[in-house]
Amino acid sequence: MIIFLLTFLFVYGGINFYAFFKADSIFQFSTGIKIFLFFVLAVLIGAPILVRIAEGRNLEALARVIAYTGYIWMAFVFMFFFLHISGELFRWLYKFWHPAASIVFLRTLTFIAAAFLAAGLVVYGYVDAQKIRVNKLEIAVPHALVSDGKLRIVQISDVHIGLIIQEKRLQLLLDKLQEVRPDILVSTGDLLDGELNNVRPLAEMLAQVRPKFGKYAVTGNHEYYAGIEKSLDFTRQAGFEILRDEVKQVAGINIVGVDDITGRRSGIVHENSRQTQTMPPVPNDKFVLLLKHQPYVNEQDSFDLQLSGHTHGGQLFPFGFVTRLYFPKNYGLHEMTKNKLLYVSRGVGTWGPPVRIFAPPEITVVDLIGRKAN
Repeated sequence: MIIFLLTFLFVYGGINFYAFFKADSIFQFSTGIKIFLFFVLAVLIGAPILVRIAEGRNLEALARVIAYTGYIWMAFVFMFFFLHISGELFRWLYKFWHPAASIVFLRTLTFIAAAFLAAGLVVYGYVDAQKIRVNKLEIAVPHALVSDGKLRIVQISDVHIGLIIQEKRLQLLLDKLQEVRPDILVSTGDLLDGELNNVRPLAEMLAQVRPKFGKYAVTGNHEYYAGIEKSLDFTRQAGFEILRDEVKQVAGINIVGVDDITGRRSGIVHENSRQTQTMPPVPNDKFVLLLKHQPYVNEQDSFDLQLSGHTHGGQLFPFGFVTRLYFPKNYGLHEMTKNKLLYVSRGVGTWGPPVRIFAPPEITVVDLIGRKAN
């Protein structure tokens, strides 16, 4: 995590100063304005760290202000960087074909167009991040199922409850869950985001959802970042049974939960820890639903459907291309082998910027259609 943060801050800082020097080349800032802007950029670049410091000191209101300001700026400057680089390419091509064109005019036009388009996309993404989609899958299975052979499993993932995902946004999720009426509700990790101060009321909101056959959850990487014991306590308060390398037989199927790989990499073990990263053995031949936060698939695992999250579908275009480098199965339904499926959710919430650009939030409704159980 430390290596990730240092790398992120280095890259993020470089992008911010790229934007600064491009702006300075056009507007020719005075020395006083340059010093002021350097200070502002330093604060914005350090916003993720300042948020955690404020949270740790129970300054929740201040942390939320810093989070919204810093993370929305983060979305803007990333989009500006991508759009401006693209615009520069077109500018050089245009200049090649039209040598007489004004360099100053084209440079200014490229900068202004990138800034306005980036701002528009951030506004769009902020609004769209609150419009939860329902993605419905219908899967025919040869197994006998309760409820007249039809079982509805609803997946939520990457809710990231914390400073930004609070009562209002959580209520949007609860409204959708009430609408789709799950038989089983599963959470595939990152239910929480960071520090856990003053979030008990949010757990109580989630606890109001009571599907017929229960609620089951696995850990994600953010459960470890937030503090694993407190995260588990929150998840239980929210009404979930947590499966940590465990098998649960419910409603005529097997639900297998695998602890997130972050715990193993950190050397954090628990009573159900396994020496390998494969799923625990299943004692019967009933349908196997595997819950795993990150969309890694072990060839040795024997499951019918694996539900995962983690990638957010990239969250901000064009980061989906980046997440595909690490997770080729970045989003959607994939057939791994015959009768062995993987579904990767874009998730409900947001990490960092409260913005989603061309990667809208979703919950997944999986209707299993099988034989009627005797």
